[in-house]
Amino acid sequence: MTDYLLVHAAGQGAWSWGRVWGEMTSPVEHPPRLYAYRAVGKVFPLDLPGHGLDSDGDTSTVQFEECVQAVARSISRQGLIKPVIVAHGSAAPIVLQACATLDIEPSRIVLISGVIPKDRGTVISQFPAFHRCMLRFSYLLSGLTNRDVSLAANSISKSMCNSMDAMDIVQSIGYFGPLPIKVLRTKLSLSIMDISCPITYVVLNDDKWISPRKQKIMAQRIKDAEIVEIDSCHQVALQKPKELAQLLLGYA
Repeated sequence: MTDYLLVHAAGQGAWSWGRVWGEMTSPVEHPPRLYAYRAVGKVFPLDLPGHGLDSDGDTSTVQFEECVQAVARSISRQGLIKPVIVAHGSAAPIVLQACATLDIEPSRIVLISGVIPKDRGTVISQFPAFHRCMLRFSYLLSGLTNRDVSLAANSISKSMCNSMDAMDIVQSIGYFGPLPIKVLRTKLSLSIMDISCPITYVVLNDDKWISPRKQKIMAQRIKDAEIVEIDSCHQVALQKPKELAQLLLGYA
């Protein structure tokens, strides 16, 4: 059986994988047979430090290395054996760094609209110019107000959830939380060449947060990466959970 580790993007949490988790773990047959073989083992959605259930109001102080260690720690604690590790958006460099530098042996890495900066680049440098400016302003302001940096609801709606159903946006947008601004501003040198497992890059064709063109450019920074496409906005796990789940199950 194949195990899966699902790693969310900045400002989100394990909650964002809820529908995908349901699609991946639900029985194929109804009613299910008691002794039916399942190709899928554990499917574990991780809350990165400062996010979801791990949030203690300290999201802005979370460091990149803390997140890298959290990936390795979750694999060990959950007993995941050669898992398929799935990373969304800004989680891509966290997962790549963990797999390149720690004792982790995934069977495959799947990056969904994954942010892969140039050498010594930052995650935030790959965000849309307008939002980069707004986040920098919010970061400076947070130093005066001692408040976490978050994306405005309007930005989330128009850039991340742009092609989603209006009701789905309303039901989801309140779950988005503060951003780990130090993680996003960390200059990275990723050791991608040290990763031996296959890597898949999923391009989201309706993504207005990370444009499809930029996604394809970043995918080319990974030698021999498999590139697949889904017609979805940035929040594919919310908009097309069944299609995404079927893609991931194909690697079991």
